Amino acid sequence: MKSFKYIALFLVFLLIPSMVFGETKFSDVSAEFWATDEIEFLSGAGVIGGYANGNFGPNDNVKRSQAAVMISRALDLDLTGRPDPGFNDVKSSYWAYKEISAVVDEGILPKSTSFEPEVHLKRSDMARALVNAYGLEGEFNKSFFDVPKNHWAHSYVSKLAANNITTGYDDGTFKPNNSVTRAQFAVFFARTLDSSFKPNSRSNPASKGETFVVETTDWLYGYQKYEIELVETITDGSLAWDMIKNANMFNDEASEGKKYVLAKFRVKALDLQVEPLQVRGVLIDAVSKTGTVYSEFSFVVVPEPVLSTDLYIDGEYEGWASFMVNENDEPLLVWERGSETELWFKMN
Repeated sequence: MKSFKYIALFLVFLLIPSMVFGETKFSDVSAEFWATDEIEFLSGAGVIGGYANGNFGPNDNVKRSQAAVMISRALDLDLTGRPDPGFNDVKSSYWAYKEISAVVDEGILPKSTSFEPEVHLKRSDMARALVNAYGLEGEFNKSFFDVPKNHWAHSYVSKLAANNITTGYDDGTFKPNNSVTRAQFAVFFARTLDSSFKPNSRSNPASKGETFVVETTDWLYGYQKYEIELVETITDGSLAWDMIKNANMFNDEASEGKKYVLAKFRVKALDLQVEPLQVRGVLIDAVSKTGTVYSEFSFVVVPEPVLSTDLYIDGEYEGWASFMVNENDEPLLVWERGSETELWFKMN
């Protein structure tokens, strides 16, 4: 069950009086929309709504004033007795004056000559606000091309990425000056609220039963689109060995201090520019809890069905793959490690 800690974070959407709450479907958010899960998650919790016309407005931009109100409500900040932030464009009569004063007083957003409350929130500003509001720590081990170390937002963006809340764009950029849309807003905060919405990674591996749709363009095979799911695991070394021994009586036992583990994956070919899609168990690596890739290959006959087949469009297959790991370890499994289609799975 998903956690609803910090659920007030999303009450920013109450700022617009014409919104209708409690709905879980929006006429302009299709099932295939990239942020549908995050939007529906928040909508189902009753904390996000659409406009009176039934739309969500996923591409509408979030204003800086709305972000200030959102943060103050999320943190339940006391709005009374806050010092005047001294902005020349935020008078005491402004509708979000108290919230802006509070977040500036807390050091979440900086003091300056002006606040620009009606200006759209930039991605760099959102990174700073999230990091300051929730005390995010860490350092990303890579850099975005457009956020070098001398960029004012580098540390904020780095911490956001280190917490797996952002991955940037496919071209290696973060686009710090781009405005934040409502859909992006929902995604970033869903990831802050519930780690299951964070992108798949070693620190956030998928569980059994989670299905991923992979789309990639291979230099040799062209466009490929397929589903992949970890459907079953055997981490008990004795049980795994019994299955392997029954598969072939000549299979060797695991080396001293090692054990076998088994994983069954399901793959379905959805669209292929060049057929077939080659599915092989050797595309999966086991990685220890300490981050070491198990390089020792287990030369055993794997129980049927073996994860080795060729799939044509609409073809689907389930098969076992085996791994030899330390006997006290419960490793992670990674599909196509080091590629753009890399996916991590946990076995428990």
